Amino acid sequence: MRIKSLNLVRNGVETTKMPNHPIRPMKKLVIAAFFTSSSFCAFSAINSSDSATFYFAKAKEFKQAHKVWEADKSFQKAIQFEPNNEAIRLEYVDHLVTNRKYFPAVEQLGKLLEKNLNNSVALQKMTDLSFQLRRWNDVLLYGQKALQNGATIKVKYMLGKSFYEQENYGQAQKFLVEAVKENPKQVEAVSLLGKVYIEMSNYNQAIAVYNQSLQMDPENKDMIYELGLLYYTMNKEQEAAKYFELAAAKGYKTDLDFYENLGLAQLSFDIKKGVETLDKVLASKPGNADILFQIAQAYYKVEKFQDAAITYQKVYDNDPSNSRALWMTGVAYQKKGDKNKGVALCEQALRMDPSLAQLKTQKMSF
Repeated sequence: MRIKSLNLVRNGVETTKMPNHPIRPMKKLVIAAFFTSSSFCAFSAINSSDSATFYFAKAKEFKQAHKVWEADKSFQKAIQFEPNNEAIRLEYVDHLVTNRKYFPAVEQLGKLLEKNLNNSVALQKMTDLSFQLRRWNDVLLYGQKALQNGATIKVKYMLGKSFYEQENYGQAQKFLVEAVKENPKQVEAVSLLGKVYIEMSNYNQAIAVYNQSLQMDPENKDMIYELGLLYYTMNKEQEAAKYFELAAAKGYKTDLDFYENLGLAQLSFDIKKGVETLDKVLASKPGNADILFQIAQAYYKVEKFQDAAITYQKVYDNDPSNSRALWMTGVAYQKKGDKNKGVALCEQALRMDPSLAQLKTQKMSF
């Protein structure tokens, strides 16, 4: 039956009023639609969570089975369904790092830290990864933030190393001292602290640190060799040679560099032994001017002028443009008593390089 409208007149204007009861079914429809929409949203949320859980489980299965590509895709699907799930991203980061996909791992950690800059686990992992990639500025940025959030695993060592690489030795010393206090058995921190002291010319402190490290790890051949180099830097050649030889006895590689350092140290207190050692280098590097000069100088210092003259002559014979070698040959001959020959050689050297005249007034001219 057709519903008739009610015509009313108000203030001279006719209006139409419909009965109230047809409106009630509309309310029911709106309420029904509201509940239907809410149920759909809840279902979608549950479905996304379930999907993320499913793909996350699959990713871990693939990871365990060393199926790298399949694991990677499953992690990405899990993150797609639940992008704010920190556990999934952190597990994915570990997967990426294991497979040396460092830059994608950095990207994932960056997304975590965008959401929560105080995520201590993400900060630790970002510090570790930046350290592996030698991104020293990033280590300093994330490492110091990690310390503020309670991270301790080698963070102070990594900060010390980063400051060392940037030649900020004061800050490097600060963090490495703290690292060694926390873990005196952390040999790498102790060793690096010794290098920092060397850079700061605090050699005695460096020796103390190296000895501390060797007490913890007496078989550390690299540390023993470094201690030898330190003594050599301090012009304590006999101590240097002792530690070089000890390092070799512990298994340090006796290559040409080793024999050169050992031989040069020996020259100052045992020329015969030093020359024998350096001959091993000269067998592979015949005519090496630097080594021959050092041998000649050693002979000259102990007044073995004949040997000095012969050795300087070898340098000149290998390089006839080396006027200084010729000059020192002449000086050595003069010192041994062969004045005429010595003077003639010095005059020949002066014709090649008149500036050598200033060496006449020097006691040791080379």
